[in-house]
Amino acid sequence: IQQLTSEVMASASHLFVPRAAYRFRTITSPSTTYDDPTTGEDPQYGASINYYLKAPAATPPKITILDAQGRTVRTLTGTNVAGINRIAWDLRDEPGAETRLLTSPMYAPHIAVGPEGRVAPGTGRMSVLVAPGMYTVQLSVGGVVSSRSLEVRKDPNTAGSVADIAEQVRLLEALRVEMNAGAAAVGRIEQVRVQLEALGRTTTDAEVRRAATALGAKLVDLEMNLVDLRQTGTGQDGVRFGSKLLAKLGYLGNGLSGGDFKPTDQQVEVQGILKEQMRTHLTMIESVLGT
Repeated sequence: IQQLTSEVMASASHLFVPRAAYRFRTITSPSTTYDDPTTGEDPQYGASINYYLKAPAATPPKITILDAQGRTVRTLTGTNVAGINRIAWDLRDEPGAETRLLTSPMYAPHIAVGPEGRVAPGTGRMSVLVAPGMYTVQLSVGGVVSSRSLEVRKDPNTAGSVADIAEQVRLLEALRVEMNAGAAAVGRIEQVRVQLEALGRTTTDAEVRRAATALGAKLVDLEMNLVDLRQTGTGQDGVRFGSKLLAKLGYLGNGLSGGDFKPTDQQVEVQGILKEQMRTHLTMIESVLGT
């Protein structure tokens, strides 16, 4: 409100100076009853980005977050109403690739899969909580770009240092590279497998059917190194079978991101082991799909 001058209200769009944002870490919530009438509501987590529009734009405003090196960290779509608009950036970068399956779970053909596929059970998309530092907020409205600086501050109640957090972020980003590569490999295999299944239903050529079945079995074996194709995503599937490589990478990422500390020696070692395993599996998959 203090920044909302008559000059601002006369302009087509205006990006307000944002307050510094703290990357607070989760603590144990105090015990309270579910219907406590005295419970308050905190602001949305992260950075509050406020801007003014004299009138709704032809297309929704775009908010881009850049790091100190000018690299895009996150792109958000803002609200588009006349007056003051506010959106919250959760201080995370763009989520990684999603691992999707185009085929039904093994031994569960009754679970139909639509054209968009299904998320592979046991996998997730990694979005890294950015390190403390200076960032740039860009508002793009109708071809006009406005910029403001935004400071992201460390949680003052955590014991890890800014340098510790930077090391953690670097390892998380390296993990995401492997997870994205694995998701892409699963996607390639699934595209072939769904075509093989269609071929098996349409051709009567015995030799073609045998070749398709053999190739399909080989692809299943390779894909099972990355994701568990037996999981339906329901019931006790998650504890019935051992974790595959993409699930292990995600589990390591969850452990790494649980606090403001640098990676342990063990976490660094496991990351190297899983990276080598991913390289081996990708080489095997390329050998089959490439020939």
